[in-house]
Amino acid sequence: MPGIEIEPLEDEHLAAAAGLLAVRHARHRETEALLPAISDFRAQLERDLAHETAGGVVALSGDDLVAYVIGRVEEDPLLGDQRAVVDFAGCAAAGGQGDAIRDLYAALAARWVAAGATRHVAFVPASDEALTDPWLRLAFGVQAVLAVRETAAMKPVGADVRIRPGMPDDLELVMRLDRTLIEHHAAPPSFSGLPIPSDEELRAEWSDLWDDPELYTHFVAERAGQPLGHAVLYRRPTGDLRVPEDNIDLSHAATLPTARRSGVSLALMGHALTWAHEHGFRSMTTDWRSVNLLASRHWPRLGFRPTHYRLYRALP
Repeated sequence: MPGIEIEPLEDEHLAAAAGLLAVRHARHRETEALLPAISDFRAQLERDLAHETAGGVVALSGDDLVAYVIGRVEEDPLLGDQRAVVDFAGCAAAGGQGDAIRDLYAALAARWVAAGATRHVAFVPASDEALTDPWLRLAFGVQAVLAVRETAAMKPVGADVRIRPGMPDDLELVMRLDRTLIEHHAAPPSFSGLPIPSDEELRAEWSDLWDDPELYTHFVAERAGQPLGHAVLYRRPTGDLRVPEDNIDLSHAATLPTARRSGVSLALMGHALTWAHEHGFRSMTTDWRSVNLLASRHWPRLGFRPTHYRLYRALP
């Protein structure tokens, strides 16, 4: 990009980079008031840089830092190979300087590919078109949507559905619901490519769901005594640019295919939002794959508003 110099991010750049991030987040909070209030943006950068493989680059115009990108290489927990991640505080640009993100990505991506990471992920504010655009022009696409909404006392849904607390005896149901969701993601148009876990793997993943009620809350939906769906709420740690205080996360929700469009999910979510509201949680976060057609239409209808996009690029 004419008129800029690309340099490694050093300690001397952190104050100016934190200033860019502060402006970015203030603009983001103007569009979504539920986003967390942050006072120390340098700490956000240091958090992203703390990973042993993390590194950053900056764009300088004269003496002015006009953009930065921070990323790391890590093992993908689902596929087991290497991926590169630009996290929530991982990029910002001054007004009119968003195109510098492309040059910064070029500098960092060469290191990532040399380290064996050919799949790249970047989390960016959903409402910041000036910041999203350069990533899209780098051949990234929207892979997932992260969202938030207020909790509230909801009116009961007349769907002849009973909501009860989940319990260890529901393990087979939870395994079946998770498998259903994974198979849905493997089908068109998602084509996730993720392996379908065995019963043993699913049992190992879910068997401790009920061990820590301070961390997870589980609800099951039944009709005529037949379990049809569930919702898992998770006290996701705060401290980043996404998760506000007094928040609970909808980490997993699924309905059996035979019960879809019959009010089961509406009843579950009405109960979960009411429960969260009554227990002092101000907001609820969740996320979904943008290529999951059912989810991408269902959750916005339930009031969830996008806060961040997970952008994704696979090489070549």
